[in-house]
Order: sequence, then C-alpha cells, then structure tokens
Amino acid sequence: MSGFPDDIPFFDEKRAPQQRPSGIAARAMAARQGSTAPRYLEGLNPEQRLAVETTEGPVLVLAGAGTGKTRVLTTRIAHILSLGRAFPSQILAVTFTNKAAREMKERVGVLVGEAVEGMPWLGTFHSIGVKLLRRHAELAGLKSDFTILDTDDQVRLIKQLIQAEGLDDKRWPARQFAQMIDGWKNKGLGPTEIPEGDARSFGNGKGRKLYSVYQERLKTLNACDFGDLLCHPIRIFRAHPDVLAEYHRKFRYILVDEYQDTNTAQYMWLRLLAQRPKAQPGGITPSTQRSTRDPSTGVVSHSPAEGRARDRAPSDVSPASAERSRASGDSVSEKNRPTQQINICCVGDDDQSIYGWRGAEVDNILRFEKDFPGATVIRLERNYRSTAHILATASHLIAHNESRLGKTLFTDAANPEDAKVKVHAAWDSEEEARAVGEEIEQAQRPDKNGNRHRLNDMAILVRAS
Repeated sequence: MSGFPDDIPFFDEKRAPQQRPSGIAARAMAARQGSTAPRYLEGLNPEQRLAVETTEGPVLVLAGAGTGKTRVLTTRIAHILSLGRAFPSQILAVTFTNKAAREMKERVGVLVGEAVEGMPWLGTFHSIGVKLLRRHAELAGLKSDFTILDTDDQVRLIKQLIQAEGLDDKRWPARQFAQMIDGWKNKGLGPTEIPEGDARSFGNGKGRKLYSVYQERLKTLNACDFGDLLCHPIRIFRAHPDVLAEYHRKFRYILVDEYQDTNTAQYMWLRLLAQRPKAQPGGITPSTQRSTRDPSTGVVSHSPAEGRARDRAPSDVSPASAERSRASGDSVSEKNRPTQQINICCVGDDDQSIYGWRGAEVDNILRFEKDFPGATVIRLERNYRSTAHILATASHLIAHNESRLGKTLFTDAANPEDAKVKVHAAWDSEEEARAVGEEIEQAQRPDKNGNRHRLNDMAILVRAS
C-alpha cells in the first residue's frame, strides 16, 4: 500500500503452532499473561504505547506536531479490537476531514485486516451526523431521503427569502447572511437562541425572522445545510433521551482527532454522546427519578433505558460473552446493570489551534479534565519531524501563550551541526521577496561536498494568500 511512512507496522504475525490457540482471543490472552507484545505495538515509544494501552476511562492525548498522533489513534483502535473490548461497530472514531478519515481507515486496515470494514462509525463529524440524522430524520421534521444543500444552493434560497421580505438583496447580500447562519450553527444556536444584537444586525432587524423562515423552508424542501448535520442530532438527543441512551449503549469507545479544532456545536455533540447517566448506590438509575439538565449541553442527566433487555450488554461484559447471551436467550437485568464507564480518548494540541476564524474553541481541549473528572492526560513530546534548533525556537515562542496545558517537544536525533533558525527583518514586501530569492539561489549552489538543493525541496510559507 503506497503513501505510508516506513514506520507503520504490518499486522502479519506468524501462524502459531497447530496445538496452540490463535487469533484475537489468543493475542488478548497473551497480553494479559505478560508475554511478548503484539507486533502492532512494536516501534512505539513509551508515551505512545501508554496512550495506546490506556483504553479505559477518559484520556486526553496532548500530541505535539510530528509526534506520531495518527499512529497512536490507529494503533489504539487495533488494540481495542485485538483485546476483544468492543466490536468494530461499537467504536466511534471522529476526524475533521475526509482525507484524514480515509487515511485512518487504511492504516487500521493494515493493522487489523478486514475488521475495519465493520467500522461504520469511523468518519468526519458531518458524515457521522448524516448517518445519525437519516436514522432519526422524522424527529427533526424531515424524511430519511433528505437532500443536503451546498453553499451555492443555500445562497440562492436565502436570496429568495430576502427578496420575499421586501429587502434589497444588494444592500443585504445573501452570502453574508449565509455566513452568519453558519456561525450561529457552529455555536449550536437556533433562531430563538441567537443574541438580540446579532438578530438586529441584518435586514433592518429581521435577522431572526429570516433565520426562522430559512429553517422552515428547508423542512418544506426536505433539505438541510451542513450546519444542520450537527444541530439536528443535538436537538434530537436533547428532546429524546431514549435515542441518546441507545447510542450510549452502542458506543463503548469514542476517539476524536484534532480536538483543539472543535467548535461549540461539535463539542456539544460529543459531550452528549460521551456523557453517561448518574447511577444511585447499587448501580440503579430509576426511571421515576427526576431528571436534571446539563446547562452546557442541554442533556438530561439520566433517563429510563428503552428497548429489550437482551439487546443491552453491561459495559463490564466482553462482546463475545454478550453475543453468547443473546444467542442463548439470556438477558442482563436492568436492575443489576452498572453505569457504563466513559471511554473517550481525545487527541489534540492546544498549541496548534488555528481555526478560530471558523468557530473553533481551544477552550474545549483546555477544560477536558473539568468535563471528564479523573481523566488521564498523556503528553507526546518526542518529535520525529524537526531538528532540535527548530523545536527549541518553537517552544520558546509558544511558552508565552498563557492559555495552554503545556508541553516541551524534543528530538532524540539532535545534531549540533543542524542549521539554526534565522530571523530576517525586512523594510517592506519587496525587500522580503528579494531576500527569499537570494536564499533560494544560495541553496541551489553546490556546497563543499557538491550537494545542492532542488526547487522541489523548498517551501515558502506566507501568512495569507
């Protein structure tokens, strides 16, 4: 398989002798007995391995740039599956881009083989949101075959609504209002929830009405926009605790990549799925107990469990045991069912939060330990990408940032002869361009050993295009 770094291990253990057990169960047993570690753990540094093997409870992995966070995420999934802690369909793995989701699925496939095809809940926030919404579309006033408007369709619809209100669509551009709606939905705000100042800032004070009419028109068209793919499930989870409880039982493990880039709506969505009902002593959560609502997410703290008992397995029973119980007709009494543990692992870097312009909230990662008391925090600080001089310069600069959890990147491949970081102060953009050009020409000239750099080996980073 092309496109993978050389350090990605392959899941190709030699076949065990005939008289010994083999397969996932045998590897899990070997791990418990402290024998040779599985091949997929080879090559991990101590911090990476700790992040992979700490499977239970809330875990925050602070992964600096170039520290192997993608490998940790994929190996962690392989480890959970190899130990039999969950079926592939019981793992929710969320990424930000389709490219990252494809890469993660391919890497997991390298480690565990065809089992990755049984992971329907590995994808982006929006792709998983689509799947959730199609399952429960009627609860959002839609049909399961709803369409998703792209930006151009959204702008055309808004322009029609602006004109219908008797407003000048040149003075009040539809694209501008589409951006305002996107910003509100990134915060999880519906028409009745947006601040009064925002509502009055567009269309001669008709912002709230236009937003409301826009949402109603979407329902009439059996359509939604990208923001609805998260906002609709959030409202469904809030209004229907039985639906939320279904996914609490389904997802035994939740993994999130680039947690520092989550916006408010994504944060609320994750908190709802990760939160578990609080049980009274003895593990009982009675349906008659009064429910309370979390002000940050709107979720009811506990609710009656719906569905047949035989369709629910306690969190401390292995998937294989649960399957045997279902096959034999046995069921676990809800009375004896303990509160399910929160097994959520978020990977991110508070020093790389650069998407505030599109609604990202770095506070989401900074308050992880408050959101999930008793969380384990693991720092990946061993860098495999940059030289010691670059890491030292970056660490010195970012240390001035007050809103950070703190970590110091280092490399085991430190070489005093590596080039140091140089700072060039230019009077204007022309002098800056001239200095960059001269640096490129110098790099193309052969050095004392006859080596020269090609243009393809160089990159120029600018603040804005």
